Amino acid sequence: MKSNNEKEKTIRRFLENLYTKEEVEQFFRDIKDRENDILLNDIIWELEKESGSQENTPAVNREQYKQEARQLLKRLEKRKKRHLRQIAVSVAAMASVLFLAIYIFHNIKTTETSSILYSETVTSYGEKRWLMFSDSTRVVLNSRTIIAYPDNFGKNERRIRLSGEAYFDVNKDNTPFIIETGRFDIQVLGTSFNVKAYNEDEIVSVAVNEGRVQVSMSEATLVLKPKEKITLNTRTGEIMKEIVRNEAHSSAWIQGWLCFDRTPIRDIARELERIYGCSIVFKEGAEFNNLISGEHDNRSLESVLRSIEYTSGIKYLKNDNEILFYK
Repeated sequence: MKSNNEKEKTIRRFLENLYTKEEVEQFFRDIKDRENDILLNDIIWELEKESGSQENTPAVNREQYKQEARQLLKRLEKRKKRHLRQIAVSVAAMASVLFLAIYIFHNIKTTETSSILYSETVTSYGEKRWLMFSDSTRVVLNSRTIIAYPDNFGKNERRIRLSGEAYFDVNKDNTPFIIETGRFDIQVLGTSFNVKAYNEDEIVSVAVNEGRVQVSMSEATLVLKPKEKITLNTRTGEIMKEIVRNEAHSSAWIQGWLCFDRTPIRDIARELERIYGCSIVFKEGAEFNNLISGEHDNRSLESVLRSIEYTSGIKYLKNDNEILFYK
């Protein structure tokens, strides 16, 4: 089974027009596999960020790219293997690979889902967004979160997909409300709870404020009651269920606070990257296995970095938007 790193290399080689016939065929298998949704969305996000430097592209050209992408999609649907390489070459020749990649990924992933039409909302660095679904369920999205949901839920279930962090206040209904993430599935009828399931984080979690939540993982299925929380260590596979002493901590991010409970320093670094759009790296050769607990009003990146240095002994060097952690 290929790792995510290998899959990402294959996809990026296709986009950069450096591939073999076998890699092209693997590319199409990967974009059809639902298990790769989060990986593909992460790549799309990176491509969108990289393509931000192309803001000066004339609107006429961008519209032309869209038209060319639509034509390409029709050709891709025919799945004629003997034309795969010719089609791939035409992508690079027709227009901006980055722009087409973003457009094609979103369209292929949409056309190959069920007949229910899904909308997708994406938050950027440091952004929070409030949504209300057709069933009056309310959701708050944290930074760099992707959520896909139907315009109207079906009769048998209310199903959405999430990558990132969100606080849900699910409207009570006899129809099950199901959240798919890359780590676990959640099923409720009506309740409020917080889900943190970033694909890149070591620790993912579900914390319940009201009602009951069923969390289904490959390892186990657990039911959570109010003031209960489950955490999964994606590196070790360890699952922990605990009582939350202060239930406000799980949703403190909505008010801008940072709350950590035995959180790996690398997860904290990723959270700061999502909030501030910075880049944090760790000095090679040093071990960074620190687990940090505490809360911070998060008034500025500099104040958070100083607090980390004080509590953990991890020092930092800041150069514009790049930060180096060292010991």
